Amino acid sequence: MEGKLKKKILIIDDEQGIRDLFRFMLEPQGFEVFTANDGLEGVGMVRKDSYDIIFLDVHMPKMQGPEALSIIKQVRPDQTVVIFSSSSDPNFAFEKKAKKLGAYTCLYKPVNIDDIMKTIENALAGNKELSDDE
Repeated sequence: MEGKLKKKILIIDDEQGIRDLFRFMLEPQGFEVFTANDGLEGVGMVRKDSYDIIFLDVHMPKMQGPEALSIIKQVRPDQTVVIFSSSSDPNFAFEKKAKKLGAYTCLYKPVNIDDIMKTIENALAGNKELSDDE
């Protein structure tokens, strides 16, 4: 076994294709990838274990992303959570709310692999995410 632990990433998304994409993309990079089918399952996983980064979809059955984000931040206040959404509000209302709730940043589907990798690199390095309007 190698000397350092693998970074753990949790993907919370109701789309199997997204979960598979993250696993396919991140496991060869040396990450340990965990997945949850919806916000309720994801919150349950966060209550039991910690993750280096969580990618959280906005629109899911059983528990929507904003509610899941709020609970995750209560359970683990320092948790890095990246929100991803399939639609962009031209006023960025949800994105502003997500940042107030403690999200690291917001990415939009279809997600760009380079953007995901850069976001992971910056988050793991402890860099503050800069939003476009700053």
